[in-house]
Amino acid sequence: MEATTFTNVQIERAQRLRLRRCLLSCLFYAASASLLAVACGMGLFPRNALYLVLVSFFCTPALFVAVIASGANLRRRDPSLTEAQIAAAMLNCTLVLTFAGPLRGIVMLAYVLPLQFGAFALTTPILLRLCLIPAAGLPLTIAASHWIGMRGAALELELVQWMALMLVLPFTAYVAGRLFEYTHYKRLSDHDELSGLYNRRAALAYLDQLTRLSPPNQVDFCVAVLDFDHFKQINDRFGHAAGDEVIRDFALLARDNLRKGDVIARWGGEEFVVVLHGDCEQALNSIERLREACANHVVTAIGDVVTLSAGLARHQPGESIASVIERADHALYAAKHAGRNRTELASLALDRRQAGAPR
Repeated sequence: MEATTFTNVQIERAQRLRLRRCLLSCLFYAASASLLAVACGMGLFPRNALYLVLVSFFCTPALFVAVIASGANLRRRDPSLTEAQIAAAMLNCTLVLTFAGPLRGIVMLAYVLPLQFGAFALTTPILLRLCLIPAAGLPLTIAASHWIGMRGAALELELVQWMALMLVLPFTAYVAGRLFEYTHYKRLSDHDELSGLYNRRAALAYLDQLTRLSPPNQVDFCVAVLDFDHFKQINDRFGHAAGDEVIRDFALLARDNLRKGDVIARWGGEEFVVVLHGDCEQALNSIERLREACANHVVTAIGDVVTLSAGLARHQPGESIASVIERADHALYAAKHAGRNRTELASLALDRRQAGAPR
């Protein structure tokens, strides 16, 4: 599959999300620093070591915020820098353990927390690789603490604690990695490979959920059927590769112009279905915004714009999925007959639709 491209709007939106997540990690460091400060006040953690740890705790998230804010992360395979952030958190945990003394058995449990950030984001092999940091770091930490005179529990007990940690961490990594694999394969089964949008199966499942809601929980929604105008001519004239670019460009426009709650799916070929929450006026505004964006967007592969027609139907209480989609499809036929590059409402279009309308 070809690499997915993104618009500037989508990249900026993703960067803001990454910054928020990175700032969220600051809370983890702040909470850890607070606990160490309390331990220091109780005489369980050396004051000089606390200053060193606080500097590291401050610099680590600040570095990642700076990298993401500068856009340098976009050159990385993982722009979220998830693996690097988890590795940094584990190294900070190793630093704390060097001075933890009798608290080492409790503090080493903190190794588990950074791995949770890798769930849904990193594969099992990567997470298992990250477990090498505590696997090698903890014995070195124990040796260093004994060398500087900050001994903790008996060596035999620390060995048992290390062995227990090496049992828990790989298991945690395995479970977190399986969550990533589950979401990855679920996405493949629910999304169209070419456009990255939901596929027909996922759209039907979503519509089924909406129609099964009990009366008190039912929400108004509309269904729109969209179709490119003269798409066959594009394939015949420019080739199927150009047709594929039209579909990919449209998917990007849809993500930028539809409302956050709108759900769009590739229904088949050059046809798409959009589920829009709200009444017809709200749904029509959303579809018109997308249609106009499409009419003003020049597709590089053909050097011209590609317009689309749409049919919009409001779901009636108790109406089946097939019925509302059929009504929207009839409205689409009417839009084609009325001159293309327009949106027709099912309630207004049914009386003037003509069978066999050209696509």
